[in-house]
Amino acid sequence: MQRVPPAVSLLAFTVALTIVPVVARAQTMTPGACPKTTEAENLALVRAWHEDVINRRKPEALKDILAPEVVHHAAGGYPKTMNAAGVTAMMNDFLTAFPDLRYTVDKFITQDDHVVERYTATGTQRGPLGDLPPSGRTATWTGINIFRIACGRIVEVWSEVDAVSRRSQLTDAPR
Repeated sequence: MQRVPPAVSLLAFTVALTIVPVVARAQTMTPGACPKTTEAENLALVRAWHEDVINRRKPEALKDILAPEVVHHAAGGYPKTMNAAGVTAMMNDFLTAFPDLRYTVDKFITQDDHVVERYTATGTQRGPLGDLPPSGRTATWTGINIFRIACGRIVEVWSEVDAVSRRSQLTDAPR
């Protein structure tokens, strides 16, 4: 059994303590009367996007952080906009293509109901990704996500990813 470092356990515990009350409040509110979340609560939701969904391989956590009608403005070969089901499918695609995928957040910026994150992702492609067959190669790429939070849920995401660099690392294509 793999031992979880104490810092990771503390982070997960802190995120859980922050997200659970926000989600509970959002679920008990009537339409049109949703809770105003703090920047710290918004940051905890965004951290769960990568920590729980990607790094802990729990895409089912999306149901706790995404609004049912989330709009995801995607980059890197996905439809221009996606709903919650599309976002879940996209995350499952990445976890299948890169079973060891790991996201590291390089920077967070919060303001009101928005959180911006810059991240670095690394993984070995073991499954197909779009039109790319499994390559067995490891790629590292960066991206920026802008999240908008409402009623204690992520309601909109803009994603920009260095898909050109990722693709060139997975194929013989020049950069």
